[in-house]
Amino acid sequence: MNMDFYRDALDHRNLSEELHRTPWWDSLMHNDQFKNALQRNGHMRVQLADTSYLKKLLRSEQERQSFIEQVFHPAPEHLAAPDED
Repeated sequence: MNMDFYRDALDHRNLSEELHRTPWWDSLMHNDQFKNALQRNGHMRVQLADTSYLKKLLRSEQERQSFIEQVFHPAPEHLAAPDED
């Protein structure tokens, strides 16, 4: 397989672990309202699978605020269909 794929997968894993260790993410995961909104928002869950998006979340307060806003106030087409849950 392509070595770029493995590099991106490793980068994603490392960035995801780094994000999950932040106090910001920890506080979000202790908020049941946020967790439920994120579960329904398929678009934002897909965004979290993007390595470059994780980098933005880790480096930008503005991006983190935008992320929260998009989770709580998604466009209707970004909501997961019942059969996608």
